[in-house]
Amino acid sequence: MSCNCGCGGKTPAKKWDMDPKFSDLKRGDKVEIVGYNEGDSAYKSKLLSMGLVRGVQIEVLQAAPLGDPIEVAVLSYRLSLRKEEANVLKLRRV
Repeated sequence: MSCNCGCGGKTPAKKWDMDPKFSDLKRGDKVEIVGYNEGDSAYKSKLLSMGLVRGVQIEVLQAAPLGDPIEVAVLSYRLSLRKEEANVLKLRRV
């Protein structure tokens, strides 16, 4: 069955179907780390040393009043990450 909107039967992906960027996360969101994007290798090493490795789940707890940084629960601790720096994480919604 085709629609009449002119898309040719192909509807665009919904926002919630796409892989989120760290900066797009809101309070209560749960995501899993699936890898790393290209970026600062020194910062990637810092994230890895804090336990942010493939397969780890992150839950957004809260954001600062102006939206940056974001506090997350990861493993057995809380961590605050700046949005732009943490966009190096490849995430998948859980």
